[in-house]
Amino acid sequence: MTEILNIWTLIIQIVNFAIFSILVYFLFYKPFKAITEERRNIIQKNIQTAEEIRKDVEKIKQDLEVKLNEIYKEREKIIQEAMKEAENIKNYIIEEAQNKVNEMQSKAIKEIELHRKKASDEIKNTYIEVVTLLAKGVLKEVLDPTVNQKIIEVATKKIKDYEKN
Repeated sequence: MTEILNIWTLIIQIVNFAIFSILVYFLFYKPFKAITEERRNIIQKNIQTAEEIRKDVEKIKQDLEVKLNEIYKEREKIIQEAMKEAENIKNYIIEEAQNKVNEMQSKAIKEIELHRKKASDEIKNTYIEVVTLLAKGVLKEVLDPTVNQKIIEVATKKIKDYEKN
């Protein structure tokens, strides 16, 4: 009978263990499994979101690098244009200065030519006066006054004609 009792005790223990296992499964394991599964899903979702954010950041980084390169190119273009404009302005200023110098030089040459011509005319007039006075003085003593005057007029006319040529 102890053997029967032992068998019944063993069966009761097995049934108790089965009931305990079922209770533990429904009370602890199933909620723990659901919480763990939910946590795993949240973690997986966060990883996917982080990966999408990383890809977005990478794309934004590439876009910014492209824009930065465009800005560098635009900056270089602006600098080149500014340098060309500065060169044009420099050339314009040099040309204007050269034109002014040429104009001043031309004026000076004209003025010198005018003064030279005036001086030449004064010398010629003085020469004519001296020759005329000298001829008057010499011819006055040798010829009569009307012939003397005629010679002076002809000589003056010839000298003036010679000056024109």
